[in-house]
Amino acid sequence: MRDRKLDDLAPNFKGLAMELLARLTEAGIAVMVVETLRTEAQHQEDLANGRSWIAHSKHQDGLAIDIAPYELYNESGPDKLDWDSGHGVWEQIGQTGKALGLTWGGDWTHKDMGHFEL
Repeated sequence: MRDRKLDDLAPNFKGLAMELLARLTEAGIAVMVVETLRTEAQHQEDLANGRSWIAHSKHQDGLAIDIAPYELYNESGPDKLDWDSGHGVWEQIGQTGKALGLTWGGDWTHKDMGHFEL
């Protein structure tokens, strides 16, 4: 089971993550927290099955959060590889996080639409 607890985020990131969720709620965008803190064992498993592609994730330091629009999560489940990255709501979510100074995985070459990090 993935860790979804905001309390497990690093103190300097937790407030920004909470602000992101609050702003999305205010905009009428329901989201699901998919992952916060990740253990080394989980990260190694994610590398092995292609869910992650970097040697060290900011999730391991409590400096990242994965979220998904509730509608897409409800349709596709927790596997971010199945989320529709072309759905228009992602751009709204991404711009909201970027306005807070967060790095958005949707800007990366290997897109990770629901990923935000400090």
